[in-house]
Amino acid sequence: MIRNFTLFLITFFLISASFYSGAQIPKRELRSSWLTTVWGLDWPGIKIPSGGGQIYIDRQKEQLSRILDSMQVAGTNAVFFQVRPECDAMYPSSFEPWSAYLVSNRGADPGYDPLQYAVDECHKRGLELHAWLNPYRFESVAGKYAGQPGDYNQTNPEWVLSYSGGGSILDPGNPAVRQRISDIVEEIVVNYDIDGIVFDDYFYAYGGTPSSMDQYSQNNWKPANMDLHDWRRQNVNKMVADVYETIQKNKPWVTFGVSPFGIWTVDSQVAASYGLSLPSGVTGMDAYKTIYCDPVAWLNEGTVDYISPQLYWPTTSTGQDYKKLAPWWSDVVNHFGRHLYVSHSLSNLDESDYPPPLALKSAYSNFLRTDLQGLSMIEYFSKMSSKTATAGYDPSEFGLQIQWNRNSDKNNAPGSVFFRSTMIYRQGFMNYLRTHEYENRALPPVKPWNSKEDRSLPQNIRIENDRLLWNSDEENVRFVVYAIPELQIENTGNFNDGKYIRGIAYSTSFDLTDLQSLVDDHVFAVAVFDRNGNEFPPVIMGKAPQENHPVTLLSPEDEENIYHGFMFDWEDVNNAESYLLEVAADSLFKSVVARHNLAESEFSSSNIPMEEDSVYYWRVYTRMAGVKDTVSEKRSFKLLELPRPRLVYPLNETANVELTPVIQWEPFEEGYTFRMQISTNNSFTGIIFDQDLMEGTAFELPLGVIFSYSSYYLRMQAASDQSTTVWSDVVRFSTVTTPPSIPTIISPSKGESVAGPEVDLTVSADELAKGFTFQLSGSSTFPWNDRIQQSIDAPLQTLTMSGLKDGTWYAKARANYGTSSYTDWSEVVSFSLLTTSSGAIDDLKLSLFAPTLIADGPIRISYTLPKNSRVKLFITDLTGRRVKQGQHSFKLKGEHSLYMQGAELPRGLYFLTLETEYGRETLKLIK
Repeated sequence: MIRNFTLFLITFFLISASFYSGAQIPKRELRSSWLTTVWGLDWPGIKIPSGGGQIYIDRQKEQLSRILDSMQVAGTNAVFFQVRPECDAMYPSSFEPWSAYLVSNRGADPGYDPLQYAVDECHKRGLELHAWLNPYRFESVAGKYAGQPGDYNQTNPEWVLSYSGGGSILDPGNPAVRQRISDIVEEIVVNYDIDGIVFDDYFYAYGGTPSSMDQYSQNNWKPANMDLHDWRRQNVNKMVADVYETIQKNKPWVTFGVSPFGIWTVDSQVAASYGLSLPSGVTGMDAYKTIYCDPVAWLNEGTVDYISPQLYWPTTSTGQDYKKLAPWWSDVVNHFGRHLYVSHSLSNLDESDYPPPLALKSAYSNFLRTDLQGLSMIEYFSKMSSKTATAGYDPSEFGLQIQWNRNSDKNNAPGSVFFRSTMIYRQGFMNYLRTHEYENRALPPVKPWNSKEDRSLPQNIRIENDRLLWNSDEENVRFVVYAIPELQIENTGNFNDGKYIRGIAYSTSFDLTDLQSLVDDHVFAVAVFDRNGNEFPPVIMGKAPQENHPVTLLSPEDEENIYHGFMFDWEDVNNAESYLLEVAADSLFKSVVARHNLAESEFSSSNIPMEEDSVYYWRVYTRMAGVKDTVSEKRSFKLLELPRPRLVYPLNETANVELTPVIQWEPFEEGYTFRMQISTNNSFTGIIFDQDLMEGTAFELPLGVIFSYSSYYLRMQAASDQSTTVWSDVVRFSTVTTPPSIPTIISPSKGESVAGPEVDLTVSADELAKGFTFQLSGSSTFPWNDRIQQSIDAPLQTLTMSGLKDGTWYAKARANYGTSSYTDWSEVVSFSLLTTSSGAIDDLKLSLFAPTLIADGPIRISYTLPKNSRVKLFITDLTGRRVKQGQHSFKLKGEHSLYMQGAELPRGLYFLTLETEYGRETLKLIK
């Protein structure tokens, strides 16, 4: 989890109205942070010395309580508490020693159980606790624990892989290691009332694992005919599956999640093997191949409840665009019917002056102190005791990321996990969360794939001595506490969002000390909330329930054959608070694929992961306050395979496709025409060809659409007067890899006299060329400071260069192909240019001014254009290399000025060049 990422400074930050202004805060959302114990980053701030001491125990407890208080104030509902950072323990373990980050001597008993204390304190505040384990990391520095308790190099040396950088991990290929990890998880799950287990991204080491490092395991357990990389991924997948099975065997309500690196793979063939495509333009480390991490396999196998990819990049990043990665991950997770809780890095968070919400000043007066310049005690403590990180982002950047998560979500389960907990205490960020994104409380999402048992309702809700009390026959459940204004209590819909949620209780009482202002004019309500996230009907204190009625289902009809994308529809019931739609793969509803609480009486099937050519069952519960849900009849439907065109040529991953191919597809139903799209990326945001109303079963692609040495994506759709089909499966193909010939300049001819002030340069045609680049100079040597270079895209063959002076000119050209490949330059052609009117060029005088001597500050550059023109302004060094790029845009006639920074330029001689469509001027700069 500890990772250094370079994030770029946001210069201008605009928040889209569709993602921010007035955006609804969901009732269901996982809100958490990584509470980091490795190196004492978040906790503990002090270690317990040899011999222990109650004063040190009390200080550790106090620090942890302060963190959890702040999490509660910020509006979170879960904490990822690191209990095993380096094959050690923050609890009494039967397998590994007490952590050296907890006690001064690794293995020494601290005198209390930090994990038990954390569980109790979290549940006291209504927070889930997910125990965070590093499954493999042993030593971050070689020999760090030599001779100390838990030194696996002594007790089990065959378990350890030591890397050249000094760190070491447990060998994922050793079955005994997998068993040890499962045993540790089982001990935690059995002995503690935790809500979840979570792993971070420590698998095989970053930077790559040499092929022979794990030779011992290869010799003993790798199948002879299995690829090494596939075997390593399988080792990790087996460990994840073993842990999931261990949890299910003991406490199936305990949630299991993993936080992988934010980029799964950049190999489209790997994605295609799962029936997926990759987000366009995303570059970076390939975790699938580097650390053998395959989260899509875990989703496909159903061995995790959620994943929390580390999307540690801003919404302004290009190669790792958050606005592409978050929706892509959401689509993938929804496809497999699991949850996505994105991990965000706060490492580059700027301090800000967001004030605390007024409502919290009284409710949490112990933590929001007005005499500390608006800082809470936790913020003040952190500000005084921690180093200030390099600044980078306003809190609203993370607000925008949260909104992308919410808008991308398709299964009522968005989520954000912030790395790390103490970063939330930065001045203003905790206040920003509570006054903006987390203004309303939220419940952790429901896991519909787990069971939902019938529950009795709370009874005898009452207030005694600043506590809300109630009776319940249920065990191993939580309770949601609401406070609703008296004037609103007779209305329906009070429980459909988090506006009136006051907290979650793990017992049958709730502290009202900080809510005394609500007692006189609000009515309290309590609902059972099971450990799988299912909420049951709320009971309103002092209010008699109404009679509940089941809904009448409308569509789909029972045993109907239907295409994906239909609407589930049913009749409204008077005074219903909400409805619960259940869809299952079996008639007994043991294999539930979706469970949605809804305020309306319809829901689109598009948001439910279902397989075509399969039978499903559905029913609807009616919810009213104070009375058990009623349930409708159940109906079945068969999801038909959607009609779509099927391509015959090219097929997926076809290579050496010609540049004017005949695209072919299978015959389709009568009355349909076809639409074809070709794109440079698999998200089809880079469409280069879009043709509709095609007929028949073939179409010849015209010249100039696709080029050699390139990869493209193709899809088709059929349409009639009545309907439009879904798109076909996307086909990726690559074109021929034959380079074009070196071009020949056919006009002007060598020695020709041309009437100026412009000339048309024409090269021979070549269908293999993606375009052509021309250079024009007054010298046959084409020096860098006396040449003009311009390019054109194929199928164009002619480039017009204007604004030229009288005299002899030299021209050459080369063909472009592939991504950034070029042929050699053509033979040079010389020609004479004769302008048609004397003085036409002399009238176009550029004027460029800048100080000859430049300092570390900004350089003021002024220039005058005698006519409208495209402008390039840049600085080059003595070798001709551009060291600074300025304006590159279209400018109107007249005077212009700008500033360029010179601080990063080393001492030396430089040239400032102004290049226009009709001439250029260069100044010398000295620093």
